[in-house]
Amino acid sequence: MRKLAIFAILVTLCGAVSAQRVLRSEFTLYDTREDALKSDHSQTVNHIPFVPKSSGALGALEMFEMEIDVPASWNDYNTYLHLENIRSGYDVAINGAVAFSSEDGITPSDYFISPRLKQGANKITLISRPSACAELDEGLQVPKGERFANCYIFAQHRTGIYDFDAAIVVGDDKKLHLELDLIADNSFNFEETISLGYDIYTPENKLVDYAVRELTVPGRSRDTLKVRVDLGAELRYLWSASKPQLYRSTLYVKRSGKPVEYIPLYIGAGKTTFTDGKIYRNGTAITIKSAAYNSAKNRTETRKEILALKSKGINTLKPDSPQPIWFYELCDKLGMYVIERASINPVSKGDDRTVGGTPSNNPALLGEYLSRVKSMYYRTRNHACVIAYTLGGEKSGNGYCMYKAYQWLKGVETERPVICLSAAGEWNTDF
Repeated sequence: MRKLAIFAILVTLCGAVSAQRVLRSEFTLYDTREDALKSDHSQTVNHIPFVPKSSGALGALEMFEMEIDVPASWNDYNTYLHLENIRSGYDVAINGAVAFSSEDGITPSDYFISPRLKQGANKITLISRPSACAELDEGLQVPKGERFANCYIFAQHRTGIYDFDAAIVVGDDKKLHLELDLIADNSFNFEETISLGYDIYTPENKLVDYAVRELTVPGRSRDTLKVRVDLGAELRYLWSASKPQLYRSTLYVKRSGKPVEYIPLYIGAGKTTFTDGKIYRNGTAITIKSAAYNSAKNRTETRKEILALKSKGINTLKPDSPQPIWFYELCDKLGMYVIERASINPVSKGDDRTVGGTPSNNPALLGEYLSRVKSMYYRTRNHACVIAYTLGGEKSGNGYCMYKAYQWLKGVETERPVICLSAAGEWNTDF
């Protein structure tokens, strides 16, 4: 009874906390280049699978708990909790204090948890509950992976790569050029010089360039190192669904003369643009042959299903919500376009355009709409397979929230189209 009483108190407290997602590319760190190339975390010291166990239920609420040990060395690290396959709204408490909440149990998300951790034993409690915005999830497919599959905790040094923008473009000289922006973070209180490294290989595994460059960043700040490299006249390496060739890069930080914290990255040369109502890849209009598709429960099964769809002439997949990051990696490697969609689908009131009638026209929900759209965009913006973004399902309704979501996304995405399937002739859609 005592545990259930504490459980009820936690749920009450969580109701006042809003979700605080980390908005950036979804990536993980590896301790060695070899492990990064194999996507193998088994030897990564600061990577801990998060697999909490059920410890009590109260009606529609269920509590899951896990203890982790935080070493003293993590004082120099930022620690993140990655959550996916939650399937419901959730609240997370760390050492008995509420850390954050989310109404979106579908979109994979990272959360910064260092301020809540202490040296030694820490208890992380996740409370699964009905979402306060359940109408936004109507008809969306629940992720097929096992609950808490691919959830983890990872620690990243307080001076390092916070995010990146990566593209290989065709210049006016008809050569390929690497445009790599490395966003460096310095979470210490004092100025630090950060050594940022990269290498890049052609699709035929030929080393094209590598370098380590230094960037001095003030305390509690971020700055961007812009890398621009001429990759040569290798236009045969342009990426498309019919020729899914990828450049391979590894990003890393160098400390005390030693490379650490490797991030693997695959880049499709060329770009997707939108002109006169058509989507182009490398200047050629795409003839879209699409299928609605959400990933299977794991990478192996998903790969088989994507290849089966390709054999039928399908070249574009339309998931109904953000997918696991390995789904986009597969589409990059196998050659499949993706029209990305935010986890927004309030179909039951989609036809009610009065203020507050459809959730899409309820200003009180603007923060939730923008949170879902921003998370969708930042996670996968570097993937060649993503050729367009959709704000929600076909019957999601339109109004204030959709207008603002469209304006925000068009403000950060200047080339790929943004689609509001329920615009019904209004201005906030590119189709």
